[in-house]
Amino acid sequence: MNEAIFKDIGMNIVFHRKLRGITQVILAKRVNIGIAKLSKIERGLDVENVPLSIYLKIAESLNISVIELIKSTDVRVKTICINKKLAK
Repeated sequence: MNEAIFKDIGMNIVFHRKLRGITQVILAKRVNIGIAKLSKIERGLDVENVPLSIYLKIAESLNISVIELIKSTDVRVKTICINKKLAK
């Protein structure tokens, strides 16, 4: 399994979650999973036990397409965007 893909997906989740001002607690409740599980998904860990339906619910909860969720982009760009958003 390509771990880099799941790390990209996790970064996309963090990016869109923080961009919308949503906490892990809120997103986990919307998706009906535990905070620890969401944290692992965002870090790209333990992904073999995550059904596709969870990723679909996450995308829906963040109001993004599944394509946006799995799109690979430069992590540095997203990190800068997240940090600028949090600094405001």
